Amino acid sequence: MLIRDEEATLHERFKRSGPDFTVINGGEFYADPSTEDMTSRTSISVNFKAKEMVILGSQYAGEMKKGVFGVMHYYMPTAGALSMHASANEGKNGDSTVLFGLSGTGKTTLSADPHRALIGDDEHVWCDNGIFNIEGGCYAKAVGLSAENEPEIFNAIKYGALVENI
Repeated sequence: MLIRDEEATLHERFKRSGPDFTVINGGEFYADPSTEDMTSRTSISVNFKAKEMVILGSQYAGEMKKGVFGVMHYYMPTAGALSMHASANEGKNGDSTVLFGLSGTGKTTLSADPHRALIGDDEHVWCDNGIFNIEGGCYAKAVGLSAENEPEIFNAIKYGALVENI
């Protein structure tokens, strides 16, 4: 779901310094609403001191992606970078376009321009070196999706694609 380093590099870094951040996804288990400050059976809790996130009561895989994105909002400015809820693409001359918007407002559709290279459709970081995507793919909504209206997105749904909530 997120862009990862090579497996050998991950193992070496983990042995040297441990995990950067731990995500515990217990989505099948509900939070206890009788716990102090808990108002729902769903909880996504982040502890920056312990560098941990715990997800309870939600089996939506996007909670991990959105949770890590929230963590990026905390860490990226300390590294001189800006995390953005935006899509981005690149023209033939290296020019970038960044499209901001709430979920469901058309970022994916607009960024899938056949004349431009897709950088990503949802979560990016802007730094001195340019714009990069922090997710491992495109997370397009499939409601009303057709080959006629959105051929790039329609044709991307193939073996190996993660499809959920359908």
